Amino acid sequence: MLKADIHILYQSDSYRITDYKCSCINCELSEPEYNDSFCISFIRNGFFEYRVFRHQYDAHIGRILLSKPGYEHRARHIDNHPDIVTVFEFRNSFFETMKEQYRSTAGWFLENNDLHALLVTSSAETDYLHDYIFRLLQSAQAHALEIDELVISLLEKIFKLMRSNEEIRSFPDKFRQLHLGTIERAVEYMQKHFSENISLEQVSGYCFVSPFHFSRIFKAILKTSPHKYLLQIRLTHAKILLTTTARPVSDIAFDCGFNSVEHFATAYRQQFRMSPSEQRIQLAV
Repeated sequence: MLKADIHILYQSDSYRITDYKCSCINCELSEPEYNDSFCISFIRNGFFEYRVFRHQYDAHIGRILLSKPGYEHRARHIDNHPDIVTVFEFRNSFFETMKEQYRSTAGWFLENNDLHALLVTSSAETDYLHDYIFRLLQSAQAHALEIDELVISLLEKIFKLMRSNEEIRSFPDKFRQLHLGTIERAVEYMQKHFSENISLEQVSGYCFVSPFHFSRIFKAILKTSPHKYLLQIRLTHAKILLTTTARPVSDIAFDCGFNSVEHFATAYRQQFRMSPSEQRIQLAV
């Protein structure tokens, strides 16, 4: 087995969330291993190969790894680059309920015994929800019901991203070595500073690359532009505030980085097909 430091961040009757940090120095291909539960993994840092039943998945920033219980797999870190991963592990009873609940959208994967794992292209929305949950668990303000609702919301977003015919691009080794760290830094910066009026030059400067080069590799890895990614983070955070607090819409707009309530309302409607005020009315009904 690969050496790792594993810490349980949260545990409920249906799932647990763990912080996995590889501690390998010279990483090699692991011995065969088996998941005890259905797992969803967010790679926060580093990258690795996940091999299962004739398939090999390159897991890194911008991708979510889904793996089923009971199947043999092996893992290998690429170029001795250990990874840091948040793993959501769902108990088998909950997994059976999950298969029933999401049969129409994800049954082609969840109920297919020939598909043991899947790699999904993440979105700013899923990345933000994962980061929000992770930060909440590190605070003293995490409440069980809130965490449960956020995890269910994260599940729904991930299953909506799944495409049965999606081909996930495999990047050359040199590209991964040079550029994945850049995008990890960019995502971290955006998650922390989304409420500010940050520019492309600020983000690219934080990542030590030119704006033109940064924009190109950002789109290649995350499948969207830096501006659209930032906008999705802001809107996802705004939705959480609208549905969990009574703060005025104007305060939420400015706290999420929008320069006017009108701009916020327009962007929110385009994303969620309802205005911020309608979002609150729907919640109250």
